[in-house]
Amino acid sequence: MTPDLWILLCLALLTELLTIPPLIARGSVPGGVRWIFYNRDSPLEGVAPWGGRAVRAHDNLADNLAMYAAVIGIAYLTGATNGTTMVAGAVLLIARVLHAIIYIVGIPYLRTGVFGAAQVAMLVYVWQIIAHFMAH
Repeated sequence: MTPDLWILLCLALLTELLTIPPLIARGSVPGGVRWIFYNRDSPLEGVAPWGGRAVRAHDNLADNLAMYAAVIGIAYLTGATNGTTMVAGAVLLIARVLHAIIYIVGIPYLRTGVFGAAQVAMLVYVWQIIAHFMAH
């Protein structure tokens, strides 16, 4: 498997792992375990603010995962992957791990900065795809 596909696999795994912190936050409040296992028809009160941030960190990555998969997949399938995309992929993965941690901890401006780094990494992938097609 190529480095780019490993990056994509790691991003998918990170998305899955980010389901755990919200469960911990919700399960630690009175009635939280029951709420987790039942239908969640009403909001759960008393969850620590970091628990809400953990939900949003997961949702943000899940929302972006399809775009990451499409771009990395296109780069892979068209042969546009190279050393530049490998570095962009590493930046993307590191930025997304940092984004999740920083989001859950609650550092607003830094969170936006690392999210921006991840988006720039995606643009590098797009540029490499375009450059690959223009060269052929």
